[in-house]
Amino acid sequence: MSDLRCITCKRDIAPGEPTYEIRTFLDPLPPGGVACSEKCQERKENESKQRAMLWYQSPMNPFGGGKDE
Repeated sequence: MSDLRCITCKRDIAPGEPTYEIRTFLDPLPPGGVACSEKCQERKENESKQRAMLWYQSPMNPFGGGKDE
């Protein structure tokens, strides 16, 4: 069993197999882990972007979310 597992599809990543870092920006709950392919990386990054946009627009955002500007 491998020490690494894809955060998106949950597949074991073999030693020496390429991994893809999940890049996030302003995500209140960033994913912790790596992806096994570019497709899995894109999927997790898109989920992160959506979560960040929802958080920004939320009235619970302490930085002014939910306000019309």
